[in-house]
Amino acid sequence: MLTIEVEFLHGTFRGSGADLAVAGSDGRGDSNERGEWPPSPARLFSALVGADGTRDRCRVTDGSELRLLERLPPPVIHADGDGDVPSSPINDRFVVANATDKGTMQDYPARIGTVARPGARRSPRHPRVAYAWPDADLDAATVDALRRRAARVGYLGCADSPVRVQVSTGAPGDGVPATTWAPDPEGRAHLAVPFEGLVDVLDQIFDDFTDRGPVRRSWYAIEHARYAPPGDARRPAVHQVPGNVVWLRFEQALPGRLVLAVTTTLRSAVLDLYQRGAPDEELPPVLTGHGFEGRRDYQHVHWLALPDVGHPRSRGRIHGAAIWLPDSTQPTVVTGVQRAVWRLTELVRPEVFSVGVRPEDGAGPWAANPGRWTAPATRFRSVYPVVHERFVRPEPGAGTIAEWCAHAGLPAPVLFRQQRAPLLPGSVPLKPHEVFRPGDPRKPYRHMELVFDQPVAGPVVVGGKRQFGLGLFAPVTGDEDGREEGPRG
Repeated sequence: MLTIEVEFLHGTFRGSGADLAVAGSDGRGDSNERGEWPPSPARLFSALVGADGTRDRCRVTDGSELRLLERLPPPVIHADGDGDVPSSPINDRFVVANATDKGTMQDYPARIGTVARPGARRSPRHPRVAYAWPDADLDAATVDALRRRAARVGYLGCADSPVRVQVSTGAPGDGVPATTWAPDPEGRAHLAVPFEGLVDVLDQIFDDFTDRGPVRRSWYAIEHARYAPPGDARRPAVHQVPGNVVWLRFEQALPGRLVLAVTTTLRSAVLDLYQRGAPDEELPPVLTGHGFEGRRDYQHVHWLALPDVGHPRSRGRIHGAAIWLPDSTQPTVVTGVQRAVWRLTELVRPEVFSVGVRPEDGAGPWAANPGRWTAPATRFRSVYPVVHERFVRPEPGAGTIAEWCAHAGLPAPVLFRQQRAPLLPGSVPLKPHEVFRPGDPRKPYRHMELVFDQPVAGPVVVGGKRQFGLGLFAPVTGDEDGREEGPRG
């Protein structure tokens, strides 16, 4: 067993709202306003990395213990429930900008002030948190190295959250709350967790900073795990669409009619960056789609455009994108796609659009938030029309729709309806040249509503052109006209 205990010496915790690489998200898009809780396992890992560095910067360890720690599964977190951790928002304040400029900031000539928005401070009932890996089997040298690193950790999150960190091979000690946040595929909390290769990611961030100074983005990649909060009532069994998803948001919104232009441009950019990272390797079929011709029961990468739809003020503008990789994708390919996305800063389609791109960080529009597309629901309505997988006269029936859902990794719906007009406010009625690329076979396309007898967690994408984002569905959790409770984009 491995246990890492964290004691908050001031009784409070504050994680930087801008550092969502290790902050995670609760799926509602409001983690910046309320403050992170509990501190994510990835944040703890980053603190241990910073305590003694990596490579030739190590002083009291050789760094090998970090490689072992990043491979462990998500830990059980002993921490107060969210309801026992009040949140106190911190007012904006002005600090000295780290750059020369005209003017004076208090007693600093040739400096100006810049506003700092530090987010919120959390005050747990018990000022201790423990991260436990019950099945971890680490040798004594590795545990000793982790203890050396833990002794050098001065704070967790922001510098005004001083901590004392201890490592043991037993159960959490006295003072640690009995309530736990447990890894659960059906859990409603999302926390950032370490993954194999995270040390390399942090090294790359450090190298970029030392070579070029501050960069536009503060993080490059992260993985999340679902957790069940303390006392969370067990929900009905959820059908989770299997796969790995990389989420992106755009710096400016794009017209919804450009869905095919956005997804094909994203595909070209990622494949180009992937090939540059492995110039001697052939692009895997799961990325190119080659070798699946004539088959309908296949799954390869989906390139998705994420529009603002579902409430009366929606305009259908595209605020982000997602890259869905099937669950059968080799881990090396998933890592290759993530590395390609780390280097992707802009999507350009000459004479059509040019937009900055960054990994989704929970602070952007609701349309680009993963929670918008992965919230479990039994009712879904199409955002973009579903292209028929084959010609069916006069219209596809229940058996055909069930077949198409099975191809997309979904259970058979118990009810469905279809029509030409959009079903959600803001959904854009696409014309044929906006649905098909030159040379594509023209098939019927319709908007659809699907109802399942169990909650389904997406992203849900159905139909013959789902690989390019057509047939994307949004969960409907509100009333019949698609209005929903929650943040707005």
